[in-house]
Amino acid sequence: MNTKTIKQSIIDIAKIKKRKIGISILRPIPETIESLKRASKYADIVVVGAKVDGFENIIEKDSEKASQILIKLLKDKKIDGIVRGQVKDSFTLDEFYRQFNKKPLPSNRKVCSAIMQKDNYTFLVASCSIYQGLNLDDKIYEVERIIKYMREDLKIEPSIAVMGILRPSSKRGKYKILDDITEQCTQFYSYFIKKGYNAKEYYMEYETAIWEKRNLIVSSTGLVGNSWVKALLYLGGWKLIACNYFDLGVVYEDGTRNEKDWYWHIIHAVALCNKNN
Repeated sequence: MNTKTIKQSIIDIAKIKKRKIGISILRPIPETIESLKRASKYADIVVVGAKVDGFENIIEKDSEKASQILIKLLKDKKIDGIVRGQVKDSFTLDEFYRQFNKKPLPSNRKVCSAIMQKDNYTFLVASCSIYQGLNLDDKIYEVERIIKYMREDLKIEPSIAVMGILRPSSKRGKYKILDDITEQCTQFYSYFIKKGYNAKEYYMEYETAIWEKRNLIVSSTGLVGNSWVKALLYLGGWKLIACNYFDLGVVYEDGTRNEKDWYWHIIHAVALCNKNN
């Protein structure tokens, strides 16, 4: 998918109205500060954690306390949405459920898709959390939710790459776990083909799926997808431009704590606020 298509869709919605977005920043390095400044064109930013000049600050060095403050701002409607930023992922989500008095979603039903970008190519990744894609029903549930997001929010049609763990020519029967994952991926592929989607099996050849510019890459399991996305992000020169939790009833933009540039995460949170209201 052409990078301009997805980015422009996000920008167009973000332009509708400026929103107040909270983000946790515990390590305000120059690149991070610069990304906040660029995002301030679209958002009034509240920084929870370290002191960052030029922004509204709530100073709190302790990561867990910063999470609690961030969620409370959201609950009290003092901000329109959050970007988790540099606080802990599971702790912050648990704190959200606690403060909002919501029953936690099962780990395997928490849908959170990564949007990866490099040069002029952008794609979404399904099963990028280690808890996702571990059985056929969960994989179908997750991907159908992401497809809904692609169509309704990004206005693009999915071109699905179904990843596996063994090639057709590989020896079967040596390791049961590999056989089971392979069978699940094949069933998943058959399901989406029967539903009329543009889908293709790539087995373990992620590079071919990217070369052929598929815009939704479905990892074989979350165990693989999580590591693959982090390798692209931290070692391969790709950027994670968006990663929101779906169906929480609030705008909750996630990501990974060691990112340096938060510009697109903030813009995406603004766009979600405008889309939901």
